[in-house]
Amino acid sequence: MKLVAIVRVPTHPDVAARALAQASGLALAEARMRLAPEPPLLLARLDSDSADALVAALRKAGLAALAIPADFPSDKDRTVTHSFSFDSAGVTFVPRLGESMRAAWPDVLAILRGLRAARSESSRTERSKSFSVGRSVLTGGLVMTRTSTKSVRSSEESTEQVILVYERSGRVALLSERELDFSCLGPDMLPSSTGNMLELAKLLREGAKVAFYDERLLRLGRRPLPFLAGGESLFQRATTTRTLVDTRGSLDALADVMRRALVEGILP
Repeated sequence: MKLVAIVRVPTHPDVAARALAQASGLALAEARMRLAPEPPLLLARLDSDSADALVAALRKAGLAALAIPADFPSDKDRTVTHSFSFDSAGVTFVPRLGESMRAAWPDVLAILRGLRAARSESSRTERSKSFSVGRSVLTGGLVMTRTSTKSVRSSEESTEQVILVYERSGRVALLSERELDFSCLGPDMLPSSTGNMLELAKLLREGAKVAFYDERLLRLGRRPLPFLAGGESLFQRATTTRTLVDTRGSLDALADVMRRALVEGILP
């Protein structure tokens, strides 16, 4: 299976929607809806041959389309960095366990900043009884209580900033604000993790001057995407409904779309 995506806003949205509708068999209104979000965005999940055919048709119509495998890389395929060091020749990423990743500055293909989120939304039905004078009078004292029902809703969200550093060879380092030891920044270390992630991004950009840099995943990485399994789950009991949303997979998919677009020359 493959995921079909586009990485740039269509120059002519109506032409793009008609091309997608014709190539995919979608209704024109559905094609417009799929093209509405900010790119990079996912358009379809198809078998390999169908995905390649759709990409060819969309490219013929002038869209910056491509397909990626549905089993795109995740944290287990990356060097999850705990500490780091910079010098004039490159950067070294050191995980808690395993081998370090050393990248020379000219070999850095891309630096992508992103944000991933985990959200929990709950709805609970509560029933309560209270004394009712009216019911007591109407029933001659046989029924003295009234039962009421209300729905109680609650939600929680946690977010995490990340930086993905792609080497031209295909190796990837993940820098997560929850995993990093920011003392490696030395005198440039700031009081907040948000400030330290900004400082780290600045240092990486200053070193890898020719690398592609993008911050769109700070916005797009926190939204759940269609066509991805495991991003949202629903639990129901007699009186409780709970929805869990994790956008790690969404960020991973969009990051791989951008990396492949760079390799194929569709970006920047």
